[in-house]
Amino acid sequence: MRYKLIASDMDGTLLNHESALTPRTTAALLKAVEAGALFVAATGRAAQGVWFLGDVFGEDLPFIVLNGASAVMSKSRKVLFNKFLDISLAKEAYEFGLSRGVPMVLWTDKRLWLSSMHPTTETYRKYYGMDLNIISDVGKLAGENIYKVFWVDSAENTRRHQSEMNEHFGGRLLCQSSMPQYLEFVSSEAGKGTALAQIGALYGIGRDEMIAFGDGHNDISMLQYAGLGVAVDNAPEEVKAASDRLTLSNNNDGVAIVIEELF
Repeated sequence: MRYKLIASDMDGTLLNHESALTPRTTAALLKAVEAGALFVAATGRAAQGVWFLGDVFGEDLPFIVLNGASAVMSKSRKVLFNKFLDISLAKEAYEFGLSRGVPMVLWTDKRLWLSSMHPTTETYRKYYGMDLNIISDVGKLAGENIYKVFWVDSAENTRRHQSEMNEHFGGRLLCQSSMPQYLEFVSSEAGKGTALAQIGALYGIGRDEMIAFGDGHNDISMLQYAGLGVAVDNAPEEVKAASDRLTLSNNNDGVAIVIEELF
């Protein structure tokens, strides 16, 4: 079978632990794209954190961002679709976080909001180079569209929060961990798997013609949707169990190894 689309998570999968794209992985991706494959980055990052990856390719490629809440083109920056979080659900998730004293970040279509000045959230803000905005009442954001809310806590606490929040919301929104310390809330109509299906429909590519790579719980829907779902070795067991195949870790060019074999 000739695969026509390669989708990959970024942090912990495509990028190594230094958040870098290695020369071997870069070469493998370029070879696959030159052979006619469509490359799709699928990440929890906002679009501002993905533009550098678009510079690797000569083509304008569709990138899934914000855990499937949006998709944008890598060069023209055209927005393909948005799946906003209902403000009442965002407010509910935010107030739960405030009650637990969890540092939070909230993305809208206009800006980045923080729950408070905290080393973890401040580092995140600096990474994107955006102005600092602090908000305690999400209800005041009626004029802005909300992409996602995410909590920042220890890995142990995040696992507990995820179980409790999924039970509380009961499918009214998606509550997933993208990294051990991040718990992210997005629309129930978002998710990487759903977004990948929409990209496939736009390009006329069937799921059996897709490969997906991932390492996090937020990658599971994408790994299960694609014809071939590949987990890197540094993924937790639940993610590996949801995949069709395993490869080496993100620090050992796991994505490149599979692409080199198939292309």
